[in-house]
Amino acid sequence: RKKKKNKSEKGKYARRHLNPATGNVAYLRKRTEHAMNVTQGATKITSDSKKVDRRTFHWLIDAWAFSDQPDAVDRAHGLLCRMEDMQMRADPTVVQNIRPNVRSYTKVINAIARSKHIDAGDRAEKLLHRMEQLYAKGINRDAKPNFYTYTAVLDAYAGCGKAGAALKAELLNERMHSLYLMQKDDIRPTARTFTSVIDAWAKSGEPGAAQHAETCLIRMEQLYKEGNVDVKPNTFHFNSVIHAWAREGSAQRSQQILERMEQAYERTKDDNIQPTTISYNAVIDAWARSGDAYRAEEVLRHMEKVQNERVKPNVRSYNAVLNAWAKSFDPESAIKAEGILDFMERQFLSNGNKDVQPDSTSFSTVINAWARSNKQNKAGRAHNILRHMKDLHKNGNTNVRPNAIVYNAVMNACAFTQGDVLESSRAMEIANSVLKELSDSPDYGNPDQITYGTFLKVCSNQMPQCDSREQIVTQVFRKCAKEGQVGQLVLQQLRTLGVYDTLIGDDDRRIPSQWCRNVVEGKIRRKRTFFKDKRE
Repeated sequence: RKKKKNKSEKGKYARRHLNPATGNVAYLRKRTEHAMNVTQGATKITSDSKKVDRRTFHWLIDAWAFSDQPDAVDRAHGLLCRMEDMQMRADPTVVQNIRPNVRSYTKVINAIARSKHIDAGDRAEKLLHRMEQLYAKGINRDAKPNFYTYTAVLDAYAGCGKAGAALKAELLNERMHSLYLMQKDDIRPTARTFTSVIDAWAKSGEPGAAQHAETCLIRMEQLYKEGNVDVKPNTFHFNSVIHAWAREGSAQRSQQILERMEQAYERTKDDNIQPTTISYNAVIDAWARSGDAYRAEEVLRHMEKVQNERVKPNVRSYNAVLNAWAKSFDPESAIKAEGILDFMERQFLSNGNKDVQPDSTSFSTVINAWARSNKQNKAGRAHNILRHMKDLHKNGNTNVRPNAIVYNAVMNACAFTQGDVLESSRAMEIANSVLKELSDSPDYGNPDQITYGTFLKVCSNQMPQCDSREQIVTQVFRKCAKEGQVGQLVLQQLRTLGVYDTLIGDDDRRIPSQWCRNVVEGKIRRKRTFFKDKRE
């Protein structure tokens, strides 16, 4: 059965999806200009024009808030200013119908929060202070901030990413508690407001952010014990703190928070604080980042034992452990990683468990594990995994389509193969095969500067200096230049091979721009380009 939406969710859905101006920016701009023109210098609403009242302005402000336009905040704020201006100049008989109220201001603050601009938090709180002054001075008694106003300001701080925003959010939340103690109506911190504060700290990246996030969690528990049932911590709060510690590199603290959740759930059987797959995955990620593959796998095995409706290891859980082993210095890391990959495949084939079906990331991570290992025949093992991926893809598994990143990983295994002449010859043979496959299989992508640069590294490491090597290098370089993939790695390998002056010359400025036209430098930028091409 479908879960029923609560009242606030229904309202938000209606504003976003049923307001025709939200999805039609041209229409929204036209209606806004009409409202501004009709009310320009007006002292009353005339019968000669379309009726423009508070509801009209609210409708437009909401539409701008959800429009995702770069000028959305300025437009929403401009509409609010027009309402204030009309309040000051309008006929007293129509003031009640146009005067901005708490909803008017809160809607604009929501627009500010949704913008996620770097100054969104400060701008939102400035408008909050303005509301408080208007109410306190008796200028507009309808502008008194309520719970939703404060929550919107907290959301603005949580989403802006500005240094110091998390602390300001925490202080505002504590101010809400002070107002509650002073019996200021419904102004009180709740689990919802603490969500914004903890989220702000967790994403801030500031020194001590994780400790601040955990302190907020402890504060929630304290207030709940004191009788504020609205601040009862839930799984989301614990997970946010786990993520905060993971981002700071403290896997041990992340696991301690998880263990607190487990103990609390065992003690109370309260589903609201039961750990979830997200909880365990965050801790596995933390151990993986710290380089402790044994602890990462230990959490995974524990996760398999406690498996229930809310805790089920998925492909992300296993991929995190695979990544930990791939980056481990353990001499058996590649074998352990491939063992986990085999287990994932068996689980999928025997039990039909699609949650753990290996994807491209799973296979490429194990290939990377082999590339980093010191085992004999690592190039062959990596190549076998690539061939298995191709077989699965040809048989209809679209989740494991090989790509340039995977081919480059196999090439890297060839480049760092160590052993006798037979081992080097085999690595060179695989590298040639991989380069040809990628060049002849457009479905799997095209060779990039990493492919060519790594192939040249294979030549440097696996072939003795001879005429044959120079011929191969020259031929591959010419193909690389023709495809516009002469990047820094390629140039670096040409220097190592001692053919830079022969192929390039002694002046870097002589390199034709056509040779570099398709180069994407930087690992992050290459990944973005790859996924963009994949979507297109």
